[in-house]
Parts: sequence; structure tokens; C-alpha cells
Amino acid sequence: MAKKQCVEALDKLFEYIDNELPDDELVRIGEHLRDCPPCEAELRINEKIRSLTAECGGGECAPSALRERILDTIRQAREA
Repeated sequence: MAKKQCVEALDKLFEYIDNELPDDELVRIGEHLRDCPPCEAELRINEKIRSLTAECGGGECAPSALRERILDTIRQAREA
């Protein structure tokens, strides 16, 4: 497992799940997720969470500013 690749994949996990990355990044992150069991497990967990929250929340999305703050907090926690 290449730590740098894992950090990048996990930092972009939500954008990957939402298909919000440029095509080349989608391919690169997707290949890493397929080849790295711990990162693939994280992907599956987050997909399940996304699915469950969508069922409970009627499909409502958090405001983009809130989403960015949450992602920044996650990134900072991973770097610590």
C-alpha cells in the first residue's frame, strides 16, 4: 500500500463517489481503490453510509460550505 496514493484516494473519496472528478482522476483513483483493499473497504463503507443517509434524508444535500468544512476537518485529521 503506497501511503501517498492512499491519502490522495481517501481525500478525494467523496468526489469519486459523486463522480465529480475529471476523467483522468476518476480512472487513477478507481484503479487505486480496486488495487488497495483498505481503501476499497473505506469506499464500500462510505457508499453504504451515503446510501443510508439518502434513504433517511429524502435525498437532501448538505450546503456546499458545510460539506467543504467537513472535508477540511477530515483532511486535517488524516494529516495529524
